[in-house]
Amino acid sequence: MVLPANTNETTGFGGYGRTMHSRLSELRPHLISSRIFLMGPGAKTIEATGASYGEQTLIKFAPDLCLEPYATYWAGSGRHLLSMGSFSYTHSRLPPSTRVGRYTSIAKGVKVMGAMHPHEWASTSPAFYNRKLMMETFESDRGEAPTYRDFEYTPGPVVVGNDVWIGEDVTLGHGVNIGDGAVVASNSVVTGDVPPYAVVGGVPAKTIRQRFDEGTVSDLRRSAWWNYSPTALNQLDVRNPAEFARGAIGLIEAGAIEPYEPEVLTGRELAAALASSMDYAGS
Repeated sequence: MVLPANTNETTGFGGYGRTMHSRLSELRPHLISSRIFLMGPGAKTIEATGASYGEQTLIKFAPDLCLEPYATYWAGSGRHLLSMGSFSYTHSRLPPSTRVGRYTSIAKGVKVMGAMHPHEWASTSPAFYNRKLMMETFESDRGEAPTYRDFEYTPGPVVVGNDVWIGEDVTLGHGVNIGDGAVVASNSVVTGDVPPYAVVGGVPAKTIRQRFDEGTVSDLRRSAWWNYSPTALNQLDVRNPAEFARGAIGLIEAGAIEPYEPEVLTGRELAAALASSMDYAGS
């Protein structure tokens, strides 16, 4: 899966702005046809996707959403549809700007850090840069006008690669990239990028070890085996990483297997389909 660029662009998304909310009842036919699973009690078939959510539940998604078939959202995490590749799942409700590759597993309690504060200033308090209700009320009560300094911060999207495993209760920093094949231990706080095939953990998260030896990691990355379906790799033994990687390279170089290139459901296509169905219903 080629992860989409996250530009916050709104062109082509009509009047919906950066994100859109739609009722599950309106989304379900499109999720079913695209084979997107919203799992929970009662969702025992693809036709029952989102059965535990409630028909009027609002689902949020962005215009640059890219969803491949067999992406799965557990435990209510599908209230935010984030870009995700085939055979990946999440138990955590992450920001819609998050991008996840294929064959990736995200456990419960994973979250992205909250708003950034100017820690390099003398004070981190919003009283010096954010004129919202608190400070507006202060101004009105006292007839005084504080000086507000400019503080602009746009959090970058979190990008999670292919074949990544993120354990429970992990906190991710804004804009971090988790490399292909990486493992993040439970309760870690990830403040920087994680290299491919690194096993990291701690507060802040640091590399504990490499998942495999250097040669195996090199072969796995060279093979980019996640660009193929599980059935294309049937003859390879996933329990032996080194042989799996060499075998995948051999099959690919021999032209014996074809890349898995499913139809992708995009946010703009989804918005257009919803708008079309509403227009039809109102005609």
